[in-house]
Amino acid sequence: MIALAAGTWLGLGRPSPQVARAYYRENSGKIEHVARDVLERAERATAHQTNVAPAGAPSAPPAPLLQPLSPLFESLPDLLPWPRLNRDAGLNRAWLLAEGPEPDPADGERLVTFTFDDGPSSMTTPSILRALHQYGVRATFFLIGRYLDGDEPRAESAREVVREILRAGHVVGNHTHDHTLLTSVPHTRALEQMDQGAASIERVTGSRPVFFRPPYGRVDPFTQEAIAARAWELVLWSVEAQDMLTDDPTQLAASIEGQIERNGGGVVLLHDVRPSTVAALPRILAWLDARKYDASHPENAGYKIVDLASFLRATAQRPQPYPNRAALEEARKQDYIRTRAEAMRRGNAARPLIPRSRRSE
Repeated sequence: MIALAAGTWLGLGRPSPQVARAYYRENSGKIEHVARDVLERAERATAHQTNVAPAGAPSAPPAPLLQPLSPLFESLPDLLPWPRLNRDAGLNRAWLLAEGPEPDPADGERLVTFTFDDGPSSMTTPSILRALHQYGVRATFFLIGRYLDGDEPRAESAREVVREILRAGHVVGNHTHDHTLLTSVPHTRALEQMDQGAASIERVTGSRPVFFRPPYGRVDPFTQEAIAARAWELVLWSVEAQDMLTDDPTQLAASIEGQIERNGGGVVLLHDVRPSTVAALPRILAWLDARKYDASHPENAGYKIVDLASFLRATAQRPQPYPNRAALEEARKQDYIRTRAEAMRRGNAARPLIPRSRRSE
């Protein structure tokens, strides 16, 4: 995987230069000079950090292991831990990809991945992490850069939360520096928001994030081009319950569960800065666990919670056969009408767990 060649990917850890060199030998035809340069820089940095300086010699700052990874990712698309499905950062494409893979009629597995925006918060994010740990879930956290800047205790606490996120095996992404609506500001300001947010995260994690979520899911042609030029992955969502606007965790959980049931999975958007989300998340995870996919009975529909990279890999293997989300929604509507009509003819008006086109026949 690219994590071995590059030596880093947020949430996957940093292997030794020796492991990276072995991987390079096995994939030299693909990696070529780009990965060789990465390995050389990693070795120089490791040597610098392990050599003992002469007594009295001034200590030099450690050499950076890597430069921002976007050019590397652009050069090695076949070796990423996930496929590049939206190189142009197209908005319609991103909305459709968030729906996940097309259901397999012969297999009831339905994928769900969790994402959290607007953090980190030392008050609420740790509780989110504990709930995820309880169910063995790995999520993606889209961070606001300014929360990580400065020397005040609040900023240091936020930085420690980010380190805790990574230690738990989650991935972090960029949600801009100030949560500014990118389509409402001059282009130079939009670029500053994108790049400053990435830089703030990199100062904490050591690597520039490659997953990007624009505030409010809004981008225009200019910002789409900027995202594509940075080789970032534009990540949107398909399930959300406006948890920033509700204080009722029961209502919030019911809304998320209903959308997952209707859509047969997808990318869930929540906010780890909201107490209502902290209260609702264990209920949502328990609900999914009770409906967990059982590989020994693939004929039965069920849910599997996966990390974002796994979600994208599955989507690449079975892409949705629709040009955009609107076409998919129309197909779902027609399928729901047919499913309800059949249920009424059978004298059972209860709706199935997943509409028939998203279940095994």
